[in-house]
Amino acid sequence: MSKKRFMLIFMMITFILTTNLSFGASHHYFKTQKFSNGKTANYVLVNFNAKDITLGIGTANNRIYSADSLKNISNTKAKENSKAFSAINGTYFSAYNNIPVPYGTIIDDGKLLHIGNYGAVFGVTKDKKLVIDNVNIEITGSINGVENQYYTWGINHPRTEPDAIMIFTPEFSEQTMMPEAKNVVIKNGIVSAITSGNTAIPQDGFVISFNPSMYHLVSRFEAGYKVDYTPEFKSRRENATDADNDIWKDVVYAVGAGPSLILNTAITADGTKEGFTEAKINTQRAQRSFIGFREDGRVVMGTVSNASLAELAQVCKELNLKSAMNLDGGASSGLMYNGSYKTSPGRKINNSLIFFENQK
Repeated sequence: MSKKRFMLIFMMITFILTTNLSFGASHHYFKTQKFSNGKTANYVLVNFNAKDITLGIGTANNRIYSADSLKNISNTKAKENSKAFSAINGTYFSAYNNIPVPYGTIIDDGKLLHIGNYGAVFGVTKDKKLVIDNVNIEITGSINGVENQYYTWGINHPRTEPDAIMIFTPEFSEQTMMPEAKNVVIKNGIVSAITSGNTAIPQDGFVISFNPSMYHLVSRFEAGYKVDYTPEFKSRRENATDADNDIWKDVVYAVGAGPSLILNTAITADGTKEGFTEAKINTQRAQRSFIGFREDGRVVMGTVSNASLAELAQVCKELNLKSAMNLDGGASSGLMYNGSYKTSPGRKINNSLIFFENQK
């Protein structure tokens, strides 16, 4: 055997052993890799099948209406006996008008905190099944056990349209921000008050805010009435099955952004089909973040600079991802691993996905 061939084999064996030992010891690793289209990705691979690995959704200052650094969001999101080892920026948010609210869907610990009915949503069920799909969410409410007595446009997002109806939960802020609204205040599932203007949100309940054109619906509520609401998830994909819809009933963590890059091994990467109109998302090259998973349940999340949506999809394909989606990008794009930035965001952000490892 020639010396050159021996050294090549030795290097390959060393790489395999090092990679496997590193991954096997901690269930995750960081890597920088160049791909066939010339793009370079910083990414973290996580063995999500491992029992000691869990996911959390971080929001700035533990609020929907806020912005902070990715590092601070990661540091303040606590899970008992767990360490946050990696974090990536999440969904789009209002970054330029001093109203830092998200645009995409957010579910944290089984509670729906925001709705964005466009793009794609990455979700994790309570038994750690992974899903990425184009999902539409509708909310209907019950009064005294009778269903479909009211509806809302969404959750935790102030609206100015005269016919807007919105739910606000304690995760939003101290009070609602729809100054023209009439409000139904619910504590422990019971109507406690009818108010006008910006209203305090009870820690043990929620507020339904009705803008002027919808004031007449407030008459359906009276103090002491039992009130609740239920989200319904439906896939927007053609040929979606009941199983595709039902899995979302068990999703406990989710972030929606998009467009999707790969769905069930097929490259998608078509923003116009998923409700996006901006060239900076659909066609232009930019700093990008992504998340996806392999057939074996391993999660990959990372960043790629100066990439188009199609180029990002190709990177995800070469990473052998079964499904993947685009996250917020540009100055929001950021990736952390073991307490350090691997890609530094250029601004404060609203939300993130955070991976935890149980400390034994």
